[in-house]
Amino acid sequence: MTQAASGPSELEKRLGYPFQDPNLLEEALTHASCQDDPHNERLEFLGDAVLNLVVAEELFRRFPHSREGRLTELKSRIVARQTLAEVGIRLGLEPFLRTGGSLEGRPSLPRSLVGNAVEALLGAIYLDAAQRGMNQAGRAVLRWLAPELDAVSEERRWANAKQNLQSYAQKQCGGLPKYQVKSTYEHPDATSFMVEAEVAGRCFPAAWGSSKKEAERWAAWEALLVLASEGAVELD
Repeated sequence: MTQAASGPSELEKRLGYPFQDPNLLEEALTHASCQDDPHNERLEFLGDAVLNLVVAEELFRRFPHSREGRLTELKSRIVARQTLAEVGIRLGLEPFLRTGGSLEGRPSLPRSLVGNAVEALLGAIYLDAAQRGMNQAGRAVLRWLAPELDAVSEERRWANAKQNLQSYAQKQCGGLPKYQVKSTYEHPDATSFMVEAEVAGRCFPAAWGSSKKEAERWAAWEALLVLASEGAVELD
């Protein structure tokens, strides 16, 4: 059985949560391969529910105009096993996990195991904080997954940029945006395009993309950023 590389206090600093009950922290870090009872599978079950609820609520708040199907799609990406494994690696959990059997002494652990430990730790935080459980566990989720939540927010806004700019142009100017290629960079391995968006004769900052379609999206996004700074549109 492998032991934690350093005391729990170091891990608690990484997690951003001080445990009142050290037994819960130990349980969350104990894999079933240790053949100890309790191990972290039950906490993993609870943490999965906490994670899904917190992420669902956060997406509900961030995207007030998105329908259920789109919110479900975004949530499934955020709470995916691969994402949780990356979170666990970012938190540096692996040296603290207790394993046994064929996993003992391995130079690295399966990524799925690390991701499962993230869920177990969320379950442990929820129980440890008792009446304040969901608030404390929710804060942990939003803190640990902040890069992923921010990325999906930015990606969604960028992906819809042309549609949003078109909507603005039709409502405010009675026409459609125009896109013009201003420059092209050619290389044996790739070609890039610089595209400028124009709305009712007004040109906005140009943007580069690896294809004309991508460059048009970025150009539309640049236009929306300018219009947002002027109060003409809102970026949700």
